[in-house]
Amino acid sequence: MDNTLRKIRTFFSRLNLISAVLGAALLFFIASIICFEVTVRAFGGSSRLWVIETSEYALLFITFLGAPYLLEKNMHVVLDLVFNSLSGTRRMLVQVLNSGIGFLICGILTYVGIQVVLDQFATGTREVTVMRPLSWWITSALPIGASLMAVQFLDQLTRALRREVI
Repeated sequence: MDNTLRKIRTFFSRLNLISAVLGAALLFFIASIICFEVTVRAFGGSSRLWVIETSEYALLFITFLGAPYLLEKNMHVVLDLVFNSLSGTRRMLVQVLNSGIGFLICGILTYVGIQVVLDQFATGTREVTVMRPLSWWITSALPIGASLMAVQFLDQLTRALRREVI
């Protein structure tokens, strides 16, 4: 059982790392196109309409691709002052409560996100913007990120119940 659990954790850890690297690549891409846009405009060139819109969509994906990795590495926002002042049993209870609530919320977001993406895919809904991308491409960031975070919260919940260090 422990060997299987370790393999599952390793698989999702690699998946989270790949997601974070993709998020970092998107951040580099955004910085590059904005620098290019500023340089072109400084020399009297015209503005590219797609730069801002592409940056907005990329920011959404950066958030949902990077969050599972940060959650796995415990680098997300937490109230350390309160959490570190708790004793062993209380700390474990707070971890169980936090992980359980996080798992439920991310599970709901995943389910609803998938429903919305499937509906947008079926209807061919497009954004009302200059680029007019298919909406499901953009909305898919939510169920992808939320599902990976749900897995991480479930892992934290099992570790907390087993009294393992998180």
